[in-house]
This record gives sequence, C-alpha cells and structure tokens, in this order.
Amino acid sequence: MISLRFKRLKVRENLITITRRIIQILAFLMINYVIIEAILPINLLSLEGILKALPILNSPRNPLSNGAGMIEYIFFSMAEGVFPFFLIALLILILLFSNRFFCGWICPIGAIQDVCAAIPTKKKKINLGTHKSLLNIKYVFIIIITIIIFPLGITKNTNVLFYLDLKTQLGVFAQRPIGFFSLSEFIFVFLPDIIQNIFLPVKFETLEPGGYIILGLYTLILVLSVWYPRIYCRYICPFAAVSSAITDYSFLKLARNPVKCVGRSECGICEDICPKQIRILDEPFEFFTGKGECNFCLECKEKCPHDAILIKFINI
Repeated sequence: MISLRFKRLKVRENLITITRRIIQILAFLMINYVIIEAILPINLLSLEGILKALPILNSPRNPLSNGAGMIEYIFFSMAEGVFPFFLIALLILILLFSNRFFCGWICPIGAIQDVCAAIPTKKKKINLGTHKSLLNIKYVFIIIITIIIFPLGITKNTNVLFYLDLKTQLGVFAQRPIGFFSLSEFIFVFLPDIIQNIFLPVKFETLEPGGYIILGLYTLILVLSVWYPRIYCRYICPFAAVSSAITDYSFLKLARNPVKCVGRSECGICEDICPKQIRILDEPFEFFTGKGECNFCLECKEKCPHDAILIKFINI
C-alpha cells in the first residue's frame, strides 16, 4: 500500500513531464507517419498535407515525414520570386499565440535531443559569456540564407537569364536552403544514405569534403546533447532563430509569483533544471522568455518547490 501511494505521488510530481513525453512520442509517430504505415496496415497519406508545413520541420527531404516545414517553404518561395506574405503572417500568429510550445512538445528533433539528454550523465552548463555568444550563431545562419535567397528571387522577376545562372551556381542550396542547417535532414536523410553506401559497392571516400564536415558537426551535436540538453535548438536550429525573435512578444508566457519565489540564493532550482540554460531569475516577475529562447517545456514549473511558476496570457 505504501509503495503504491509512493508511485502515485511520483506520478503527480512528474505529471507534466509524463504528459509531455506521451505527446512527444505521439507527435513523432504522427509527423513521421511512414513509421505507422510500416507497422500497421493503414494508409495515412491524407496526413501529408496537414503535417508537411508544420513550423518546426526543417527538412525538405525527410522520407518519413515528407514535409519541408514552414520556414523552408518561406525561403523556397522567396527563391522562386514569390514573397510568402500568408506563410509569414501565419507563422507569426502561431508563435504569438502558442509561444514555442511546438519546440518543447511537438518537434521530433527536440524529442530526439531529449532522448539523448535522458541518458544518465551529469549535465553540464556552458560558461554564461560563451553561451550568450553561441546563441547568435543561428541568427547568423538565417541572415546568410536571407542575403543569398532574397536577391535570387528578385532576379527571377528582373533578369531571368541571370536568375537561372545564379540558381545553377547555388546548386542544391537554392532548392533547399534550410536543409544544410537541419539536424532532421542529417538523421533521416544524410546518415541513412551513408549507412546504405557502406553496405553497397560504393566507397565511403566518395563523400564530398562538405559531407565530412556535416557528418562530423552533427555527430558531435548528438553526442554533446547527452551532456548539454537541446544544444542544437540553442545554437543552430533555423526555426529557433526565427521563433525566438518573435516569441518574446508572445501572448502566452511564463511568469513568477513574487510572493512565492524565494530567489537564486535560497533556491534557484528553476535555473538549474532549465534545458536551455535560461537565467530565469534575472528576468521580470511579470514574465520570462529568455529573450525568446524558452521552449515552454514547463520543467521549471514542474520542479519549482514553491509553486511559483505560472502560465498566463498577457497583452490581450
């Protein structure tokens, strides 16, 4: 009886995490519906139109989800000389009303990183100054992509011959600009191709120099995810760069109760367990977003011993 009560208590204490894990698993299977089709005699092709433009997807070639993601479609449209007003407006609305809920609860790559972080090791934190500097990397990637892709689209409407020549020189980058920065594409496309080539009469040396860089970089990211949770989300993810610039203004936010919160000197648990290394206690009581970096995973709310973390809508 005592053991049963203890288990029920543990379930209540970890209810948010348990719920999030269930949603992550279901979302992973639904987004990668090919897995379900392989297991069950069912045709889920009708889901493709719904799932292929989810905000958090970043791979135009994922054979499991068959989806490119909203950011990829936005840049692809720009490359084709069409400014995607509707997609941009839709993305902004989603982020304003849901914050980064998709990142914390739906994203399949986020779930994979959470699996890596679940490996029992002592988690580490990056030096605060270094951490703040590394956060800028993803913005640099987005700026570079925009500088290259936006002029490409303009040339299609002004000089078609120059457009075709420039598009040829850019190669696959013009077709899938986000793919090079996508951990999803690495896991579900690039890595399987390499593994397949090992078992086929194709020498591994045929991999281009850039391929070795991608292989080394993303393998390192997956390994580091064991000690540094959500490291890809923090520093590289293109969707994270776009969303963090918007979600600081989101209507859905986390706040701290100034009466219940005892501060860093007497507690600080929220900062210790935050997978994004956000300095929660340096931000206003009214709300905190870590300058848009918060994934809304709610681990801080669940683990707060003083029940001082609140969910609220503001500016409505």
